[in-house]
Amino acid sequence: MMKRTILALSAALPALATELPPTIPGGSVTYDFVDYETPVYEPAPAPAPAIPAYAPETPSVSSGQRGYVTITPYSNEYTVRGMGLTDGLTDYGYSLLSGSYVLPNQNLFGRGIYQRISGAYGVILGKGDALGERPLFNANYALGKEIFPNLTAELGYSLRYGGLEGFMAKHYDGAPHSASHDVNFTLRFNDGQKGFFGSMTWGLGFSGLNGIYGDIELGYRFTDVISGALIGADLELSAGIAPSFSYWTDGADGIDAYRIRIALPLYTHSGTMGRDAKLHVTPWIQASKAGSNGSKIDDDLGYDAIDSFTLSAGVDVSWHF
Repeated sequence: MMKRTILALSAALPALATELPPTIPGGSVTYDFVDYETPVYEPAPAPAPAIPAYAPETPSVSSGQRGYVTITPYSNEYTVRGMGLTDGLTDYGYSLLSGSYVLPNQNLFGRGIYQRISGAYGVILGKGDALGERPLFNANYALGKEIFPNLTAELGYSLRYGGLEGFMAKHYDGAPHSASHDVNFTLRFNDGQKGFFGSMTWGLGFSGLNGIYGDIELGYRFTDVISGALIGADLELSAGIAPSFSYWTDGADGIDAYRIRIALPLYTHSGTMGRDAKLHVTPWIQASKAGSNGSKIDDDLGYDAIDSFTLSAGVDVSWHF
């Protein structure tokens, strides 16, 4: 057996010896560079973003809009922080145009502080009354900042001409004109469309009327209380109180008036009016009761000027931009 195997191998060796080896390619050989320290499956790290030396705060205005213009074509009673006036001063209501605008630079001092200018101009009706057919004007400038979502704080200055403030300043506080000046601080909360809203203002009169006044209001907004095929309405219920201290006259320290207000902001389902639209139409009604300061103003004037109870109504038409 061993002998036959050796003979078979001896016979095959000459045949194997006749096969040629594979051809070696000619020319130069190029090798690709291989980095053995960085694995090919591991991407190179992205460069770290540059960090600015100073990143200012981003300002925000709660309303989400720069400004508005509101027309009150007619309201049957002229009131000041809830105090209604008797026939001796005016008995025919008023018409009013008011507005507010946030200036483009909303990042003063790099702290997200905005500037707001606002004002109102109107006419108190009633030709034979002490305030009748006389202009009513006020102008305000304020610096404000959103300190929490939907909560803003504003520090401002107000000039008021005409109306009850101007009447009291000129005839009973010795001011040369029917004007008063004050600095004021306001906290304002508004979620935009539903839930709670409110404001608190404290002012210090330093010319014309000298003293402290306040105005506090808290309300709640109910959505879709009326929902028709084309138009609907929300419901705003609010209550307010207006204290003052030696503002109208010496010794008038207490409450000017208490008030309750009901408003029905209208909206269309197509989005052309109300809520997020530019056009807003809001009918409202307000009931107010004079506080202890009403009788003190009457005592100073020598006649009944402040109504003990006032029911007023009107419609506000606004354009937001």
